[in-house]
Amino acid sequence: MNFHFSRSTKFMAMGICLSLGWFVLESCDCDESKEDQFPGFWVACIGNQPALMSYSGNSATIVSTDSSPNFNPAQWDCSHPNSPHYKNSQASAFPIGTPSGPNGYARKPHAASSGAAYLPQQLRDLPFLPDVPPSANPVCDASYPDVFQTVHTQALVTRISTCPFKIKVSIPVVTRPLQVVMTPDGSSALVTSFDNAVNFIDLATNTVTYTLMTDPSINPNGLAISPDGTRAYITSFNTNGGVAVIDLASRTIIATLSTNAYPQGVTITPDGSEIWITYPLGSSVDIFDTLSNTYVTGLNIGETTDIAFNSTGTRAYITSQATTPGSVVVVDTSSYQTLSTYTVGLGASDIKMSYGDQFLVVNNDAGGSISVIDLKKDAVVTTQLGGNSAPSGIAFVH
Repeated sequence: MNFHFSRSTKFMAMGICLSLGWFVLESCDCDESKEDQFPGFWVACIGNQPALMSYSGNSATIVSTDSSPNFNPAQWDCSHPNSPHYKNSQASAFPIGTPSGPNGYARKPHAASSGAAYLPQQLRDLPFLPDVPPSANPVCDASYPDVFQTVHTQALVTRISTCPFKIKVSIPVVTRPLQVVMTPDGSSALVTSFDNAVNFIDLATNTVTYTLMTDPSINPNGLAISPDGTRAYITSFNTNGGVAVIDLASRTIIATLSTNAYPQGVTITPDGSEIWITYPLGSSVDIFDTLSNTYVTGLNIGETTDIAFNSTGTRAYITSQATTPGSVVVVDTSSYQTLSTYTVGLGASDIKMSYGDQFLVVNNDAGGSISVIDLKKDAVVTTQLGGNSAPSGIAFVH
């Protein structure tokens, strides 16, 4: 059984620490007693005129240009209040009006200069959005995400709204569906059916628009879609094994990769360059290059189920049921060497990385528990769910 959340654009204000011209979107303790130790200068626009700034005690203060004789106000453009930049820095390749900077005008990095002693970049580009905690009393609207769940025994995919929480529609698919994943543009969902099919669902109409029937020797199970939305990778969970590569534009299988028996999970690296294959009944993780569709290497890790990468793709976190209780094995993706291992609950299966790369969440289906790994504190907390719980499927809402 598999869950997947659709994307949402719901945001809320959050705390920001401002330090040396960068916005840092993460929890931080700002020590406001250290401003008077700031060693240099920066430029600010005051009254549409460039001013040389530094700290006096804990207060930002305009200072005499004698403190930095190389400061030349004529070099700076203050036509956009509070946002100084070098004059003539906006080349024709970056026309006015492109939404790449504050106030809707474009920028390029500061050029080398013998000007002010310290000229920090104003803003840092952020690679991800912050997690947004749900409101205690939400006002439901269309921006809240939907959940997609395969119903393996009933040949259905259900679309469930999260505010209010209810089933919106049930979509018939080929028998014994297993995994569901959406394309990066959010227009379609792919669903693997163990009985030799891959279903294509149009998310605007909630209907199956195409069914790719595979060879009888292929039993589709695991599913991953490349970051650019051009390829899908489908594992075949049987004695023959293999991974089918699907061209999403033509909806055809363009290659089949040979693997060991019973490959189940397939996870693609953040840059789309490799796929990593897990084997819950085997003793290896297989890695393939997606450009050439060739085998790269295998990792000697037993009874693996799922893999999560950090946002930069430098670390892989692999769930394993080869030990009691379960474990998460940390692998360096450049050397393919094991770095460390976390002990989690019994039957470690699904794993997901939170935005910001701080927390890993692990389902322990055999133990009826969930483990949360805090990577900054290097600590694990495992919580029993009680009853006959067997957690399956994880998704972060953003």
